[in-house]
Amino acid sequence: MKLERLLEGAKNLVRTGWMQNGIPSAMGETVASHSFEASILAYVLATELKRKGIEINPEHSALIALFHDAGETLLGDLPKWATSRINKRDAEVEAFDELGIGKELFLELKDLNTNEAKVAKLSDRLSTYLQGLRYKRIGFNVDEIISSYAEEIDKLLSIEPLNQIRELVTRIMNSLNKLNPK
Repeated sequence: MKLERLLEGAKNLVRTGWMQNGIPSAMGETVASHSFEASILAYVLATELKRKGIEINPEHSALIALFHDAGETLLGDLPKWATSRINKRDAEVEAFDELGIGKELFLELKDLNTNEAKVAKLSDRLSTYLQGLRYKRIGFNVDEIISSYAEEIDKLLSIEPLNQIRELVTRIMNSLNKLNPK
């Protein structure tokens, strides 16, 4: 396992999409901060689903969200235009093989065949949406990212069992929206 590379890469790798939208790298969200927020959200959302009687393990959902971008510590955060030229999934699997940790969590997320993976995917999207609102609040034009992630979140909230936490997700989204003066 390349633990040091994983830890250093996650803490220092700024997410590409923000920089492509004018966010200076010194202000950029890192893979580590994104993954941390996504894992907290996954735990909260999965706990709510469990409270509603859905069979789900909140800790496992949080763990999937925590590791979902770990492959980027070796690959880098590939921009969307580059992923049309390569098989991103295969490249990420190879990166997880090199790291020696988290591959099964990554594959579970990509297959979306468990409730835990569905919540982790939603949490990944929700974290990016929330970060977009934070950047918008300080004056950056990231409306395209915010709207595209809002659409993805809406689609995810139409599937079982995520549709049962639509109200909670909407409250989370609106809580930051209210802080935005624009």
